[in-house]
Amino acid sequence: MTKLDDARKDINEIDAQMAELFEKRMQAVEKVIAYKQEQGLPVLDRSRENFVIAHNLQYIKEEKYQDSYKEFLQDIMAISRKYQKMILNQDVVGYQGVEGAFSHIACTHVFPEHKKQRYASFEDVFKAVVDGEIRYGIVPFENSYTGEVGEVLDLLIKYPVYVCKDYDLKISQNLLGIPGAKLEDIRQVYSKDQAIYQSKQFLEGRGYELIPYPNTALAAEYVAKQNDKKKAAIAAKENAERYGLAVLAEDINTSAQNTTRFIIIGRDLQPSGNIFSLAVIVPHKAGALVSAMNIIARHGFNMQSIISRSIKDRPWEYYFYVEIDGNIQKEQEQLLVQELKDVCEEVRILGAYTKESRDEK
Repeated sequence: MTKLDDARKDINEIDAQMAELFEKRMQAVEKVIAYKQEQGLPVLDRSRENFVIAHNLQYIKEEKYQDSYKEFLQDIMAISRKYQKMILNQDVVGYQGVEGAFSHIACTHVFPEHKKQRYASFEDVFKAVVDGEIRYGIVPFENSYTGEVGEVLDLLIKYPVYVCKDYDLKISQNLLGIPGAKLEDIRQVYSKDQAIYQSKQFLEGRGYELIPYPNTALAAEYVAKQNDKKKAAIAAKENAERYGLAVLAEDINTSAQNTTRFIIIGRDLQPSGNIFSLAVIVPHKAGALVSAMNIIARHGFNMQSIISRSIKDRPWEYYFYVEIDGNIQKEQEQLLVQELKDVCEEVRILGAYTKESRDEK
């Protein structure tokens, strides 16, 4: 046995001891979690962490190791905080926007009993899922009239999360104004750009100034605060009651079948389902995409959807989001993924879930 083998043997034995101690430490952390739940205490206790670092550094005799050990302790405590958040937030679901926004409405339909946490942006929702602040996040993925939400699709690629459910929400856009206002009083209409576009047919020829707003519910709140009969908002009916507004015109969206599909994201891949989604990057050469599609066809799988998105920092190159009927845990589906990896630059599983038929919803 060489000196290197001896050193590695020592490291393996020490790692085994550390693994046992790590489990004991995490079990102690669980007791801390239980106490914090009872007392309503926050996860982060900065003074306690500073004390732990200062106290434990005294056990390191060789000064050259102290900085590394300090970093080691900081990493251990970061793991502890993340685990505490995951346990404490098992029943918390996040959405983008404010109460009354369509994301909030969808969230209450899918998770009626869960605590809700709102975030300023879609990316904040993704970050919260990854960091363990919330168990699930719900975000709009595509609209039957305006198409996919490109930002959300890009975030699915950027963050290590999985799609674990989807939900179709029938969208009814309504023109809301100050009580007593009439359609002929309106001069400015505020709403999210997608909502304005979805209501294009109603708005045409009325001479309204169309003003984009970050969120439909925020637009309704703004109009209520302005208390000006010349201003109106396009939003869900729920906002009329919430902000004391009147419904000046109902169901103004051009398409009577206007529906937004929301996806629910989580940290774990679901163990089963009847549909799975992939992100695929093919070589930038003629016939590469056809080769990938032929593999899917040869295995007899049905594609529900395929969407192309540009790859950041790689001009004129694209990745493809693909939804396929099947259970990702089965042998045939696993074989499909492996064969795709043989001809693609990258293949990543983005989710697996059970999709209800439109008639069942």
